[in-house]
Amino acid sequence: MRKKITARDLRAAEYYQLLERLSLRQLPVVCSAPEDIHRILALRSASLLEALTEPPELLRNGERRIARAVVTAITPEGRNALARGSRHASSPLRASSVQRA
Repeated sequence: MRKKITARDLRAAEYYQLLERLSLRQLPVVCSAPEDIHRILALRSASLLEALTEPPELLRNGERRIARAVVTAITPEGRNALARGSRHASSPLRASSVQRA
């Protein structure tokens, strides 16, 4: 019996995919897409990567926005997470996820 894939599983897969894409690129990598910056902040909070961010800007509508994040390193914990994930590469979650360049 297969485990039902939840929205939380899909979000985790998106974070993992970003970590995986970043690990394949020459660092530092500059990101400006808001969804990627959000994920980078979460990955940094989980100690999976090191990143610098610009100070948040206060928008007219009261929201805060970070314009850029610069990923400077994948931590040993991040490399371990990638190694564990590669062992599960044939999981239905990874097979059903969308790859972005």
